[in-house]
Amino acid sequence: MHTYTEKDFVPKSIDFIDKMIVLRFHAIPIEKDDDRIAHLMEDPFIPPDKTILGVYCIYRKSVLYVLDGSINSFNTPEFKTAFSADRLIKEEELEYVLDFAPLVIVASEDSTYISQYFIGGSSKKLDSILNVCLGYPKITSKKHVNNILKPFNEDIVTVENMGYLPNILNESACTQDF
Repeated sequence: MHTYTEKDFVPKSIDFIDKMIVLRFHAIPIEKDDDRIAHLMEDPFIPPDKTILGVYCIYRKSVLYVLDGSINSFNTPEFKTAFSADRLIKEEELEYVLDFAPLVIVASEDSTYISQYFIGGSSKKLDSILNVCLGYPKITSKKHVNNILKPFNEDIVTVENMGYLPNILNESACTQDF
């Protein structure tokens, strides 16, 4: 395993996050005021409305298999087989997949870099990916160093084990298809 430093983990741009989620994870972008997700947008843990810059639905089974751990990596033959067998949906069919597909909300305090996210549904690996995209945590109290760094380091290991960390660090996740 490679040794990384704090400088390797800078917050990623909203543009990169958008391309990663749409082009790499094949998510469907959704307008934040779309009636089909209005009830989901009422969750108290969603970032403030004025900071939300992207709402997405990740629905492809192959991608969800990687994000839930059923398939280890985007680089495996199992993933490639599942990916080629995926049924694609049209935006009009979105409401039918919202029951099982995670809703991802990306927010930014400065409209440039990701500062918050929300995942509606369970996806530990997606959480790890987005947490790494937030950048190295700011530590304000030495008392909480271990409580902050341990989960971040675990996220790095998770994303690295997926074979996806170089894509994030080099911001190259959006230029290649599977």
